[in-house]
Amino acid sequence: MKNKQGKKQGKIIKRLGFGYFIGCCLISLLVTLLPYWPHSNSLIIAKYALLFGPRWWLLVVVLGLFCFWRYLSMRQRLLSPLLILLSLNYLDLQLPSMGSYFSASTGPEISLLSANIGGGGSIKSLENIGFGKKPDIVLLQEARRVSLAKVFSHYPYKECVSGLCIFSQFPFQKTQVLNRRLFGGWGDFAVFYQVHTPLGTVSLANVHFETPRSILMGLIYRYFDFQLAKSVESNRQFESDLVSLWSQSTSNTFIVGDFNMPQDENIYQRNFSHLNNAIDTKGIGFNATKHTSWYGVRIDHILYSDDFKITAVEVIDSSSGDHRPVMATFRLAK
Repeated sequence: MKNKQGKKQGKIIKRLGFGYFIGCCLISLLVTLLPYWPHSNSLIIAKYALLFGPRWWLLVVVLGLFCFWRYLSMRQRLLSPLLILLSLNYLDLQLPSMGSYFSASTGPEISLLSANIGGGGSIKSLENIGFGKKPDIVLLQEARRVSLAKVFSHYPYKECVSGLCIFSQFPFQKTQVLNRRLFGGWGDFAVFYQVHTPLGTVSLANVHFETPRSILMGLIYRYFDFQLAKSVESNRQFESDLVSLWSQSTSNTFIVGDFNMPQDENIYQRNFSHLNNAIDTKGIGFNATKHTSWYGVRIDHILYSDDFKITAVEVIDSSSGDHRPVMATFRLAK
């Protein structure tokens, strides 16, 4: 009698384990395909919840398979490590590409640092951001002019346009500014430069794309304004489209700044996958650049064209603000 009950319970647990395994496969596939999700209004809320919410939940769910381990088939056990790898990929674990270690290029280098300084430009808010590393070009977002001239007095070339600032050791010309008035908004979201560096003249964009904060706040407080979500999504796509078109018509290109989008967002995939991402190419470990009180996400990027080879990248641990600066060093690829 007990044997029959034990076998019956074993069959039930085995079915539960099979269902749990299939569920883990489906949700792992779902988040892995985030960069390729279709641009559909019906998917906007789900997309932002998966992109900007805490991502450790998937690893916790997948590790739950070990509760059913003795009831899984051999094939299911062999596939379980793949699900763990997909979970780590969703957590944005970076392993440097092998190509980043094999470079025949030599010669001069230039370094760029990007930082969203949030609260403004006071000396106190800037002192821990990592400018002591003396990058050749500093690009700031959400900056004010106050105090910036004092902090960056050793940079001979500088300019601020609506909180988008550049401080450079090399001369530059501003070529274009994009403003949200193009689609009924306000404020500049991209400034373009030609910078004359030891690597030659480079095309550089300092960007600060629209934030999806209003959508995320709706998720937190369970108030879903679908019309607002559609508007924000449309604006973010439009901004990215314009900067992407610029990048495809230039060479020796850098796009730097606060994208307000992770690399696995479909808008990023559509517009910027033709460029290299500095952290993705040479970063190691978890490199979130925007932090909340209990998790982070990587939304600040340094992108570059194939004309350059990256030699170093770092997300700087800063105690100022909720963004972490990104610094990268480059030389010519050929």
